[in-house]
Amino acid sequence: MMTLPDELAANGVAVPLAIPVLLSTNIERSAEIYDSKGFVVVHPAHNYLILRRRAVELHISSVAVIPEPHCVSAYIRVNDVDEWYSAFKNGPSKRLSEVSDKPWGMREFHFIDDDGNLLNIGQMLPTHTEYRIGAA
Repeated sequence: MMTLPDELAANGVAVPLAIPVLLSTNIERSAEIYDSKGFVVVHPAHNYLILRRRAVELHISSVAVIPEPHCVSAYIRVNDVDEWYSAFKNGPSKRLSEVSDKPWGMREFHFIDDDGNLLNIGQMLPTHTEYRIGAA
């Protein structure tokens, strides 16, 4: 397994922070899949995982059955999407899209894990200006 990066040293996690909680019917399999994508399991438990890759944190909760309809997803904004894409091509990648520039100003790809959790990972294109709510 990888070691934690300097940006997440003890108590160095930014607060406030929104963290997606993904569902899994096999927590050991999820730990292996996300480890192959460069995530580190920082707090393992028999029914819950906290994973980190650089400044990104995901939580995975063990469930007996994925409820229907299943619609758990997260958007992870990074500044090096091509490097993230390379990492996600490692290990099991049954449902991995190509990385591409989108008309909404993002360069992104998506990954769906074995439990149906969707991760969209993207980077703002240099020519895109960010819209701010409440801006004139």
